[in-house]
Amino acid sequence: MGIQGIIFDFDGTLAELNLDFGLMARRVEELARREGFTGPWPGGYLLEALKLVGDRMGDGFAGRAALVIEAVELEAAGRARLFPFTRPLLAQARTQGLALAVVSRNCGAAIRHLLPEADQLQAFLPRERAPRPKPHPDQLWDACRQMGLEPGQAAMVGDHPTDMQAAVAAGCLAVGVTSGRVGGGELKDAGAQVVLPDAGEILNVLRG
Repeated sequence: MGIQGIIFDFDGTLAELNLDFGLMARRVEELARREGFTGPWPGGYLLEALKLVGDRMGDGFAGRAALVIEAVELEAAGRARLFPFTRPLLAQARTQGLALAVVSRNCGAAIRHLLPEADQLQAFLPRERAPRPKPHPDQLWDACRQMGLEPGQAAMVGDHPTDMQAAVAAGCLAVGVTSGRVGGGELKDAGAQVVLPDAGEILNVLRG
């Protein structure tokens, strides 16, 4: 079918990755303990752990935890910057007629702080617009629907195994970039079909 659209992850892909995931997890767990949670803290990714804990904590906890997470994300966004290639890449992709999307487990406010034009893309799906975020494929399927494409017509570009897992599950081209904190080997193990040093190379790959 040919690639007609690109779905980008954000942190580590289009912008510097400076989120302190450990701090985020500690603050959420501290909130849960203060509010009476006594069980063992679930392992795995924070959003998934939060859902398990939230189901036990009752009404209101999930919202309060979301504010804790968002505060860390906004503080990190205030110290971050877009990669130098990001805006030229998006502009060049548009001139080539490619549909564009950003999907992220980060909150929309933090992404808009660095990329205010995110809402002008064909699809923008931050955490609050994604009931089941990556690595679940729903986020990518929603992006494809909004871009008017079949999954096989889209490339998913990201710096984390969850991006690659979501791409494979959704049926998109899985393109890993090593501009975050994960090496090419781990990205390939997660399903990356192409590995690049950064997302700035993606148009050259698609032309090839």
